[in-house]
Amino acid sequence: MNRPNVFHRLLLAVLAALASPAIRSDGQYPEIDALFADYGAATPGCALGVMRDGEFAYRQGYGMANLEHEIPIASSSVFRIGSTSKQFTAAAVALLAEQGKLRLDDPMARYFPEFPPWADGVTVMNLVNHSSGIRDYLQLTWLQGLVNDADYYSDDYALELLARQRETNFPPGTEYLYSNSGYLLLAHLVERVSGQSLKEYAAANIFGPLGMANSHFHDDHTHIVPGRASGYAPREEGFRISETTLDMVGDGGVYTSVDDLLFWERNFEVNRLGGGDELIDRLTTPGFFSDGRPMDYAFGLTVETYRGLDVVHHGGAFVGYRAIFMRFPTERLAITLLCNRSDAEPEARAFAVADVLLSGRLAPPGVTADSATDFPVEESELGRYVGDFWNEEEGFAAETALEDGKLWAVHSPERRNELKPVGENRFVMLDVPARVVIDFEVEDGRVTGMRRTINGKPRGAFTPFQRRQATPGELRAYAGSYYSPELATWYRFYVDASRLLLKLAEVEPMVLTPMFEETFEHPDWGAFEFERTADGAVGGFRLQSGRVRNLAFERR
Repeated sequence: MNRPNVFHRLLLAVLAALASPAIRSDGQYPEIDALFADYGAATPGCALGVMRDGEFAYRQGYGMANLEHEIPIASSSVFRIGSTSKQFTAAAVALLAEQGKLRLDDPMARYFPEFPPWADGVTVMNLVNHSSGIRDYLQLTWLQGLVNDADYYSDDYALELLARQRETNFPPGTEYLYSNSGYLLLAHLVERVSGQSLKEYAAANIFGPLGMANSHFHDDHTHIVPGRASGYAPREEGFRISETTLDMVGDGGVYTSVDDLLFWERNFEVNRLGGGDELIDRLTTPGFFSDGRPMDYAFGLTVETYRGLDVVHHGGAFVGYRAIFMRFPTERLAITLLCNRSDAEPEARAFAVADVLLSGRLAPPGVTADSATDFPVEESELGRYVGDFWNEEEGFAAETALEDGKLWAVHSPERRNELKPVGENRFVMLDVPARVVIDFEVEDGRVTGMRRTINGKPRGAFTPFQRRQATPGELRAYAGSYYSPELATWYRFYVDASRLLLKLAEVEPMVLTPMFEETFEHPDWGAFEFERTADGAVGGFRLQSGRVRNLAFERR
């Protein structure tokens, strides 16, 4: 998406002002406040900023920044913003490219000679737009058993782990798969090229020039942050503190405030960082796959449409923090939402705020549970949609079940979401922060496939399968110890009470469910595809786990 010139920006601003009276002179928005009515004096919450034409039209705090000291959230409260940080890392890379210190088509190997030969095929741009195929280091460390907020490891540990990977998830440039590893590597690329840490470079070249005095990359977890909102996660009664000891930055790690993000928003309209309009065009123009197909991901920002309007945004989620930065460029409107609770859904709430402010400009919504008319389906008819479904591309299974006369998407025994019928063989998923539509393919009254759409975009095709029933004797063929050289980690499988269990370090034993042929699954760990040797013995397996594909384990 190209940035409009000065004349077009002025014209769009006038038209937006005439068409959308939602920005009010009295600064009162009870409809917006109602969206946050569940965040009160006894809970963590969110700071909201609404910006129009480079100024605040509304800013408000909902809930508490610190429960122990009863400090309310304000627009000046400083939050960790998780992956919303990626746009600042990408901006640092773009600035270095403007300065001639790197090229976006440079091979990664030029800056990381310690990596395997596959790094020759990964470009800097592949790292920026998540088309590198590099396995996600957060998922890799999770698979090592580092699953708790307090688990600590260093940058060097993460880089050595990535350098041990024998292959990428897919050939670079051919697919999009979100990877925190790419942005961790970009942080080190900035340091190797500029001689400054990402924290130092961003302070001198982004935050400082823009006047973002309360923003920084947090590469030392012991660093005191004035005005910090504490991170929280819900538990059975109340909340617990949810922070991290990790010092990695690039993929995340920025602390900032709603007040500071006003200066960042202004820079999209009048760039003060060098490079003029070309820099802003670069930051907001999506990339392309190696075969020329367009992407919707630019420089740490997703570029798409929402109900007929262009929107540029990026969310973040880590430990007890959630955040989103969202711009409607043709409306000269930005919405920022920074939250200090892990159950917050900032993207859904930010779009709900946009629905209020842009009510006269938005096209009718797509299929949602709220907008759809009732489409009653008899319980006996719902039964046809019950079953197990396999997504070959992403390597995971989905399950549907019928309970209390309703169809449910079952993610695990503890997690499930109702599927509400909204049309012929069409359902929407309830209680999720996105518009998830499920379409079943039916032939002669039998389900032959399932397609998932998220926020209007296809996100996976599923094939029904019949779960395998395995006897204890069959399960014992998989028992034993397996080693991954890439993880430098052992997995031990054993049989107990007709179940195959996985034991890893200090992690509670996990039950693996038989699927089909030699494949087992765990809802949080992924799909285990066991492989047999020429003599029929189980010799190893490959693990498909979200942002990590084809991770090999050898039986020893």
